Amino acid sequence: MESDLQSRPTAHAGLLDVLRLGVKLGAGKLRGKRGDLAAAGTDWARTVIDRDHAADLDVAIPGKTFEVIGDRAVSNGVLATQPVGDGFEAGEMKTKAMSFLAPGALTIANGDAWMRLRPFNEKVLGTGAPHQFSEAILDHVRSAFSSPVRSIADVRAAMGRAMVNIVLGGAPSDANPATDVATLFDVVQSPLKRALLGFLYRGKRDRLYSLLSKKWDAALAEQDVRPNLLSLAARSAPSVDRQTLIQQVPHWMFTFTGSGTDLLTRTLVLVSSRPHALGKLIDEARSAGDLSKPDSVGRLKYLEACILETGRLFPPVTKTFHRRVDEKREIVHYFPLLQRDDRLGPTVHTFHPERWLMSHLDAPAAASNLFLRGPRACPGMDLILFVCKAAAARQLGELGLVARQDLLTRDPLPVSFPPLDEPFSPSGRH
Repeated sequence: MESDLQSRPTAHAGLLDVLRLGVKLGAGKLRGKRGDLAAAGTDWARTVIDRDHAADLDVAIPGKTFEVIGDRAVSNGVLATQPVGDGFEAGEMKTKAMSFLAPGALTIANGDAWMRLRPFNEKVLGTGAPHQFSEAILDHVRSAFSSPVRSIADVRAAMGRAMVNIVLGGAPSDANPATDVATLFDVVQSPLKRALLGFLYRGKRDRLYSLLSKKWDAALAEQDVRPNLLSLAARSAPSVDRQTLIQQVPHWMFTFTGSGTDLLTRTLVLVSSRPHALGKLIDEARSAGDLSKPDSVGRLKYLEACILETGRLFPPVTKTFHRRVDEKREIVHYFPLLQRDDRLGPTVHTFHPERWLMSHLDAPAAASNLFLRGPRACPGMDLILFVCKAAAARQLGELGLVARQDLLTRDPLPVSFPPLDEPFSPSGRH
């Protein structure tokens, strides 16, 4: 795969190309809620790539060159490799960002560290099977979402409440770990904040790790017998440095209040903007059995397809970075460019959950990188998918939530998820 990337024709974005991109993005911002910045960016990249009869795109800024992959097969090939040996490792930008909070996190681990941490994360998060704590997890989700949400802030708050119980087994009344980890990840994702203001967040970071360490010690002393991920992690710890293992936890926490919240919110909005899809989902929820039971949630196949389709259309994580070992060039996977490529067929911009229920995935579904793929796939994908299904079934199937947005009622859909301009509301259906 390394030689394939090196031999592929590459387009080069010059100063004039970059200025054109700035004009496109500026025009999109001026359009306000109907602007589509992701579409402007992907159209620009595809135009430059096609103009130069290339496969990928080099974008140079002072001191750094980014190689934007324009072919999903090549992107899949990079993601299919383990970050071990002389192949591809976590990108420098990704590593610097995550190191602010958790330098030992799996997402930036390479070599032997990755080989030890990957099975540990899979065991704790229950990769590939129903989680051993699924009953307790479902109880926490249903409790957190027991009332109709009114906005994305409500969804985030409910996911935070569920997360505190699922990951930590609760928290002291004077602690707010959901807010702390969200704030810290905001710094992780902002190079400017890290560079200029990072020192201001050290106290919050220390407070979070103090809480995690106390929870870890309580689990080892068998003082915390409630089923939760951190206690399971402490009791499953391999021969790896204790602090490195604890550094896995913030990423688990943020999946709930970050990408998990975005995926759930977008599913609630998109499904309730489509009467046909909402009707099918409600019928499925009614026939699945008692939704307070994990087996019933497991039977919600159409709802799961809706979540996967929402993530294909509007991925909550839009990019990831890798690099060849000992090279500074950053390899960028920009998922809207790869997943909304018109060459994937006429339905690439269409909300069609049924594509996920077919015996073979069609081209748009096969191009989805919602949870990445191969050995780099998100180890918590089954857990967060279960959480999103349980919350969506509660809100749409039982509480009658409506979150219709006009821009999402018809195809083709925009590439950017539009800003939510109205709060959600219950339909009055019970």
